[in-house]
Amino acid sequence: MAVNKVVNKSTKSHGAMRNVLEYVLQDQKVREGYVAITGPYNPDMLSWDNVYNAFLAEKQLWDKDTGRMYAHNIISFHKDENITPEQCLEIGKEFVDKFFPDHQSLIGVHQDKDHLHIHIVTNSVSYIDGMKLHQTTRDLERQKAFTNNL
Repeated sequence: MAVNKVVNKSTKSHGAMRNVLEYVLQDQKVREGYVAITGPYNPDMLSWDNVYNAFLAEKQLWDKDTGRMYAHNIISFHKDENITPEQCLEIGKEFVDKFFPDHQSLIGVHQDKDHLHIHIVTNSVSYIDGMKLHQTTRDLERQKAFTNNL
């Protein structure tokens, strides 16, 4: 069974956002390059610096460059589960489509442990209407139910 963890460390600074994006895209963690980004993203190369600048540009476009910068989810699978990195990436995309459809999200499949896990970092500002991301207890319960059904 998969487990969804919401990381609630400090998310209110540019440095924290930069650090989490850099962490998710580390070569030794995303060994085979199973990464994706949703929402507006123009650069040819997917790098933490380019993703950071894309997230920041969206915030500045809507004048929402303060407060919570991002949401961070981790979906982990048991080491004995028969799942491929490609399947993990598809699950990450489905999760983002369902719960963060109007937000830029970085999805990275980490292969550095004895179990596969997906990091999802979501921009707190919607690229559709500029609204900030608000997650209720009900939203978190729906995310948990989604993960439990995998």
